[in-house]
Amino acid sequence: MNTRPPTATVNTPLPSPRGIAGFRTALLRLPILQIAVLTVLAAWLVATVPSILNPVSIVSILMLVSLLALAAMGQTLVVILGGLDLAIPGYIIVGSFVASNLATGAGWPLPLALLTTVAVCGGVGAFVGFVSHRYEVQPLVLTLGVSAALTGGTLFIANADYSSAPPDALRSLTGITSTTFGLPVPPLILIVVVAAVLVWLFLARTVNGRRLYATGANRRAAGLARISTGTVWTGVFAMSGVTAGIAGMLLASFSSGWNATSGDPYLFTGLAAVLLGGTTFGSIRGSYTRTVLGATILTLLSTIVVSNGMSDGQSRIIYGLVIIGVVALYGRDRHVRDRF
Repeated sequence: MNTRPPTATVNTPLPSPRGIAGFRTALLRLPILQIAVLTVLAAWLVATVPSILNPVSIVSILMLVSLLALAAMGQTLVVILGGLDLAIPGYIIVGSFVASNLATGAGWPLPLALLTTVAVCGGVGAFVGFVSHRYEVQPLVLTLGVSAALTGGTLFIANADYSSAPPDALRSLTGITSTTFGLPVPPLILIVVVAAVLVWLFLARTVNGRRLYATGANRRAAGLARISTGTVWTGVFAMSGVTAGIAGMLLASFSSGWNATSGDPYLFTGLAAVLLGGTTFGSIRGSYTRTVLGATILTLLSTIVVSNGMSDGQSRIIYGLVIIGVVALYGRDRHVRDRF
């Protein structure tokens, strides 16, 4: 008589981790840590600078969050893919140049200026994605060269003329006192909110979103599953260029102009926003919603640093501690491709 206990069927669910392991799993799946850090920073800011609680200051902070989140949108998709886009400053400068020198100085209609930014930045991004995938070129190196080429080419065409400012129609989107359909909210903030919802729907509810996650998790396995990984790479890098170019147009509108270093602050702060949000390279848990949380954390942190008159050394220590703490948690999660 066979007395061996029956074996578990394939459909038997695995037990949920408990204790410390279960808590860490919850932190990885949900942005609990980011919300906690955000709450602490908000309380710190209000406690040290009570005057910050007024509509103008709050809208100003939200505008800075929106600009950073928009600049980091494409980087989020690239990081999920397992790559890195260092051409973000170049795309931003192209968008800023088109908004200032062409839409105003050359008198181009705003829709034409927008289409030009999308075509140039999207075309260059698609080229980067195609070459990186087809010829196995490291995007870290390729995008760095593309950024320098875009910046140099734009400055050459502009003849180092930074005197022009974006048209009033564009500046009305980023004005602190601008309204949207009668609401006391600048259009830029609502644009980013709508974009966040659309990106969430794309990643979580579409076949192409699942293909993106699959390609980032294991490109070879995705190819064997008949996913056109080359198309995914080309499309993602093209989207990174488009979103950064549009961010450059809005940044020029917000700043009432542009210069040769307009895009530089958004390279590492954008990447930091992505990582602080909990999106790691080739991550199946990455999302743009997390990036928006990361952008909010960084903006509040920089506001605290500036408002309290901290030295550069002190600000670097605070930035480092926050980034190391969050990245250490997500960086220890074993990469998806190592689980197969």
